[in-house]
This record gives sequence, C-alpha cells and structure tokens, in this order.
Amino acid sequence: MQPTAGRPQIMLAHAVAVLLFGPTVALLVLGVVGTALTPLGIGVLLLLGVVPATRLLATGQRSMAQEILQRPIVQDYVDTQGLGPITRVQRWAKDPARWRDLLWELSSITIGFTLSVLSIALFLYPLWSIVWFGLWKGLPDAFSDAYGTHITTTGQAILTAVAGVIVGSVLWWFTVKPIARWRFGLDAFLLGLSRQAVLARRVREVTTSRALGADAAAAELRRIERDLHDGAQARLVALGMNLGLAAELIEKDPEAARQLLLEARDNSGDALQDIRSVVRGIHPPVLADRGLADAIRAVAVDLPIDFDLDLRPPAISAPLESAIYFGVAECLANMGKHSRATSGWVSLAPRDDAIQVEVGDNGIGGADLSGSGLRGVAGRLAVFDGTMEVSSPPGGPTIVTMEVPCG
Repeated sequence: MQPTAGRPQIMLAHAVAVLLFGPTVALLVLGVVGTALTPLGIGVLLLLGVVPATRLLATGQRSMAQEILQRPIVQDYVDTQGLGPITRVQRWAKDPARWRDLLWELSSITIGFTLSVLSIALFLYPLWSIVWFGLWKGLPDAFSDAYGTHITTTGQAILTAVAGVIVGSVLWWFTVKPIARWRFGLDAFLLGLSRQAVLARRVREVTTSRALGADAAAAELRRIERDLHDGAQARLVALGMNLGLAAELIEKDPEAARQLLLEARDNSGDALQDIRSVVRGIHPPVLADRGLADAIRAVAVDLPIDFDLDLRPPAISAPLESAIYFGVAECLANMGKHSRATSGWVSLAPRDDAIQVEVGDNGIGGADLSGSGLRGVAGRLAVFDGTMEVSSPPGGPTIVTMEVPCG
C-alpha cells in the first residue's frame, strides 16, 4: 500500500483544497477567457497575470500532494524570464506543463472537490449525529425522522445518535486514506511530469551519469598509472639496474655484487608492497574479506574521532559495495584532515529500493564541494544512478548524504 500522511494532516489538506475552490474556478475561467481573447490583444494582458497565478496555485497544490503522498512530485516549466509579453505568452502556449495546470484546475473543481467534500462530510457526520440529538430534544416533531425511522422516545433518539457516531467514525477512519490517495494522486498525476517528460529527464540523467562515470574511470586509471609509474615501476627499474651491475661485478668484486643483490632484494620487496597498495586502492582486501560494514568500521577506527556507527547494509553487488566504501572512506578522510571534529556518525541502511548513506560530523563546516575528492565520489555513485548531497554551512555540521539504487 502506498504511504500517506497522518489523518489530521489529510483533513487539513482537504480543508485547504475546499477553500481554494473559489480561486481555482476564477483562474480557470480567466485563463479560458484570456486564451480566447488572445487574438484581440486584451487576452495577452489577462494571461500575463493569470498564468503566473495559476502556476503559484499549482505549486502549492503540488507541495500539498507531495506531503500527503510522501513522494516527490516535480514539474519542469519552460523558462520565460526576460522575454517580452507576446513572446512569453507564445512560449506558455507551447509549454505542456501550462496545459497540464489548466487540466488540473478543471479536475480540481470537479472530481477533486467532490472527493474533498466527501471526506470532510464523513469526518463531520459523527458530530452531526450529536447535533441532531440536541435538535430532536428541542423540536422532536421537526426532527423525528432519521434513517427512514420515526423516532418517538428518548431511548430511540440516543440509540440513533450513538449508532450515527459509531458508524460515521468507523466509515471515516477506514476511507480517509483511500480517498486522499485518489484525490491527491490525481493531482500528482496532472501536476507532475508527463511520461514523455519523465523519459526525457531520464535520458538526461543517464547521459550525465555516463559522463561522470567516464570521468571517474579515467581519473582512476590515471591514478593507477601514476602510482605504478612513481612507485613499483621505478623500483623495478632500480632492481634491474642492480642485478645488471651485480652480474658485471660478481667475478671482479664479489662483495660489491653481494651488496647490490641485497639492495635488489629490498627493492623487490618495496615494489611488491607498492603493487599491493595499488591493488588495495582498486578493491581493498578488507572489503572482500569482512564485508562493507566491517570495512567502514576499520576506516573509522583509524581516525581520532568518536564515531556513532549504524551500519545495516543489504546484500549488494561487489562493484556497488566498492563504490559505497570508497565514497564513505573519502568522506572520512576529509573529516580527519579538515573538519576539526570531535565526533561524527555514519549510517547506512536500505530505504525502499535504495541504500541511503549519511556521513556527518560536528566540525567547522565549509567543505569544498568543488574538490576532486567529493567530485570523485559523485562520479563513482553516478555510474550506479546514485546521488550525493552535501550540507556544510560555516560552523558546521557537515552532512554528506548518498543514495544509490540497489533494487
């Protein structure tokens, strides 16, 4: 079942929707009249005020539906800033989102209004049963008929009122959320992105994620190449030179050849250690041996900061696990270098069909969002359609939120 807000919040939303019936009707009528009179010129002046007001009303209803349905509802409007009146109206006429707002207004004053009034009526019916009993006590002849029954005694009136309160309350309790899903679900359908717009946005997101993923992969390859060139490759070159010199000196100066062989042995060990470091940067052994939660704990233990860890990772693929690990590790490294924090936290848990990770600290804030580290994290996550948000006002706290689909 789809999640919805609590019953008090739903009833408040229905009440606001009913109060907006008048303004919605007025804007709908003015919008239709303005559209019809556009060829005469006066319609343009009318639409210059009506269309922005309609968008404002639709945005408010969109926010209300979002709170009730507890899911994001977005809409993309064509930008008309800085355009002249005629050009602006022409752009509005070609914007599907504006026509969807107009269709929502028609739906809101018919189906939506009926559903909101129905929910409010069911909510008020138990109260009306009590009021009816008081009216019957004062004017028994005028209010003696209820539910097709002629009420003549106080006992019958009390029984009728109690039955009305119980039946009305139960009926409202079990119908208020389905009615809210119908009413505000229709608003979300009309005020949200159309299927074509959703597909277009998805294409843009995939294009962006591919670019970020390609950049992240290229940066990772450059890092591996640099580490191998500056570390293992240099030591292996020195190893080859020492072995060559030792071969030349082994008969003339055995002691010098022996020293060169010892140096070659040391260089081989250092080269092996460098190669292990590079491999560890590709996929850390602790991640493969102990899993994501313990790998993050191992990173946190090395920092001189008190951590509150809430790690509940689900079973996920190794590449996704690696991306999350390196993302958290980068955030923890930044925390240790720059935050001056005394305490921090890491939470990792499944949420619907995604993994949500939050890394925060009580440090000085002011994180550099353009730094290569955070951009690298964003690139890693983008490969998996993941997102990253950073909140780091001056004075702190710094909170990095990562969300990656894992369904």
